[in-house]
Amino acid sequence: MRALRMGIVALIVIGLAASASAGDLQQSIDKAAQQQQQRAPSKGTSKALVWAGSALFVGGMTLGLYSFINNTNGGFAEFGEANAVNKKLGAAGLSTAFAGGVLVFLGSHRAKRSPSVTVAPGQVKVSKQISW
Repeated sequence: MRALRMGIVALIVIGLAASASAGDLQQSIDKAAQQQQQRAPSKGTSKALVWAGSALFVGGMTLGLYSFINNTNGGFAEFGEANAVNKKLGAAGLSTAFAGGVLVFLGSHRAKRSPSVTVAPGQVKVSKQISW
């Protein structure tokens, strides 16, 4: 029982000491916001490539799967109906999906190599890492 009381007293003392050392609330909020701005630099992204690639990927996969699965008999392809599907249109759809995936890949890598721009009160910082 004595250990339990000592533990409770220790928790209360630690809790009061932590809240007492926090200082003014407005100063703490300003300090946290300033640290957050300095820690998280905004990366330049190639959103146009990513969105265009995503649209091509989704459209190409939809077209490819529809062309391979849907047959001309009004139902799904069964065993022995390999000639009923539209193979050329399905291949074109999958090729479009591949091109869209390449665009998404290039857009994400271009974003990693772009310069970092940090905006803070009273300053704008642009940095770029060069390596070989």
